[in-house]
Amino acid sequence: MKKFKLFVDIRKEEAWLNEQLKKGYELVKKSSLGYYQFQKTTDTNQVIKLDFQRHLTKEKLETYIELYEEFGWKHIAGSRFSSVHYWIKEKDGHDELFSDAPSTSAMLQRMASYYFMMFAVLLILIPSGNGEIFYLNPKDAYLTPGLWEKQGSHFVQSFLFETPFAFMRLGFTWLLIIMTVFFAIKYTKCKKQEKTFTE
Repeated sequence: MKKFKLFVDIRKEEAWLNEQLKKGYELVKKSSLGYYQFQKTTDTNQVIKLDFQRHLTKEKLETYIELYEEFGWKHIAGSRFSSVHYWIKEKDGHDELFSDAPSTSAMLQRMASYYFMMFAVLLILIPSGNGEIFYLNPKDAYLTPGLWEKQGSHFVQSFLFETPFAFMRLGFTWLLIIMTVFFAIKYTKCKKQEKTFTE
């Protein structure tokens, strides 16, 4: 069975994958485009955990996988170039990837760095001119010269022709703004969680 789903919060993704596991669907493959491949299983006494790593070298990835396999984890998905790694194992009472506060804090720090990077990139991408954000006024999304001075059928024709393009300009900009705020919130939450593990 294949499913398509997009997540930006790995904790919600992890919870969803464990829900699928309880229903008898075990994750066997995950693509970077959001496709999850499952196989039917009767062994629901397993747990899936997600880890966040920043671009590992080939050697570090091998060491990383060997380390967790020694503790009974099986690496399902994740590569040198992907940040999220998927692990599964039989439940045995030691079902967390990280057994100590410094390891959990380090993962939160990696996630916080990722969220901050995304926040900064999106902030740069938000269109702006003369220091002011474009398209906060919907009229600014219409670029036809003299559109608002036209009247009658000339105005209606020009307005209707450009409206789909104006929606795309507005939608793209507002999507960037919403995603920027989202990553700023995620970054703040990660830093707060990280602080609780370092105190």
